[in-house]
Amino acid sequence: MKPASFNLFIRAMTAVGLVTVLFIGVGFIQPRMARANVPPSACSATPLFTNGTFVTGIGNGAGGADTSSPVSPDTGFGYLADPTRTQTTPDGVNRARLADDFTVTGNGWRPSAITLYAYQISSTTTSPITGVVNLRLWNGPPGDGGTVIAGPVDGTIISNQWTNVYRVPANDLLQTGRPIMAVTIQWPFGNASLLPGTYWLEWGIAGDPALLGPWTPPTNAAAGDNARQLNLTGGDPGTWAPRADYSSGRVVGLPFVICGDSIPMPQITSLSPSSATVGGSAFTLTVNGSGFINGSGSDRSIVYWNGSPRSTTFVSSTQLTAAIDADDIATTGTVNVTVVNPGNVISNAATFTIENPAPTLTSMSPTTATAGGAGVTLTVTGTNFVSGSVVRWNGSDRPTTFGSATTLQASIPASDLATAGTASVTVFTPGPGGGETSALTFTIQSSNPSPTIPTITNVSPDSITVGTTDITLTINGNNFENGAVVRWNSTALATTFVSATQLTATLPAAQRSGAGTGNITVVNPGGGESNTVTATIRYHVSVPIIMR
Repeated sequence: MKPASFNLFIRAMTAVGLVTVLFIGVGFIQPRMARANVPPSACSATPLFTNGTFVTGIGNGAGGADTSSPVSPDTGFGYLADPTRTQTTPDGVNRARLADDFTVTGNGWRPSAITLYAYQISSTTTSPITGVVNLRLWNGPPGDGGTVIAGPVDGTIISNQWTNVYRVPANDLLQTGRPIMAVTIQWPFGNASLLPGTYWLEWGIAGDPALLGPWTPPTNAAAGDNARQLNLTGGDPGTWAPRADYSSGRVVGLPFVICGDSIPMPQITSLSPSSATVGGSAFTLTVNGSGFINGSGSDRSIVYWNGSPRSTTFVSSTQLTAAIDADDIATTGTVNVTVVNPGNVISNAATFTIENPAPTLTSMSPTTATAGGAGVTLTVTGTNFVSGSVVRWNGSDRPTTFGSATTLQASIPASDLATAGTASVTVFTPGPGGGETSALTFTIQSSNPSPTIPTITNVSPDSITVGTTDITLTINGNNFENGAVVRWNSTALATTFVSATQLTATLPAAQRSGAGTGNITVVNPGGGESNTVTATIRYHVSVPIIMR
């Protein structure tokens, strides 16, 4: 037997066997099983939505509700989906588009593709479908209160292939003239997110003009099916009506699959930076996490700063950047950073801290005061002072006036100066950030300080004439104070302060009228008295002064 004849024989025997099995025990032909319309489609994972399974045989009818004769040829028909040309159909609808509803769940969807199903009579398993046209998205039933919210647009086909399933009429279960095609198009309505709710998808399908159709097969009928058909036989705008089963009158459903991703719940794992110095410049905030969405306008992930949106750039599904203005960090405190996805899906909150700078203390004026004296105003100089910075005296706050980022003034009361000693002066800036500076030392001097002791090293001239006129002595030494007095044998002489190392004094002639000795000392204003220098006076013209 030739191969071709053998194939025909096998096919004939298969048909006989099938009919025999179907008739045995029941007396009439039973339906084939309905076939799932999910594969093939463009979904790489679980579809967002699948609108039922399409019907392949008698008993399920065109919509699964047919109770007519098992040999009724009408049972094989689908529903015209071609709005592009006029053609003769069994129900008199010569041009048409179709629509059915779907419900968006969860946080919402980001659709990427739609798979539709259609066939043309007498086609091969190579798809005759040439286009998906006139797509619209409605917010309610077309022709019954719904409004078009997107479209019309034509679809871009990305996959067009046979499903390995035939649509068969009731009187010829083995017919292969209606191979059902899965036609997948890119989501035609941009990358806009769909928020939770019910929508209607409208579409038309164009095919080979040499073949009748395209028709779309119905789904296995179920209560609540509500597909619609736009009858364009009389021209635009046409008439919308529920699409009923040919025999039973039950409204059918139409198969389609929506692929894509659900809108994720965004999650923040870290911020960079996570803090800034108050009063600083504008900067770019990097937000790391997951579930971030690219898009345009408000249909994308947006960074919020204490509940207010900031200009956001999508980097990847795990990273966003946001522009933070200088005004956003003008005041210390903490900020809640969140990411909001379309549909107002809000992430966890990450904390950003606006900190005071760490202060430094470099000098102060005055640095000393006298014990028991009046209070003083202390001026301190440094860096990074803020309006909340305070001067501390031995660790305790003192009333402080902010001058600038480099100057503060503090009131130091008399009680702080009552006792001689030292005090530790610092500047403290409160948190967040801030801190306390290193200390400077303030000296509180005694009201009766120990006298400074002067020292005489030599006296000039080193010789004098007895009994003549007054002479000027020059006393050299150390620690002379303004007001110091030179004494001759305990008698104060008229003294002139030259410097801390030199004095001059007038020695009257009367104080050296006879032979003898004289003791010279220096007494400072505080009572400090120097060592003694002894001068010997003799009766000759030139008398040396002997230093001992």
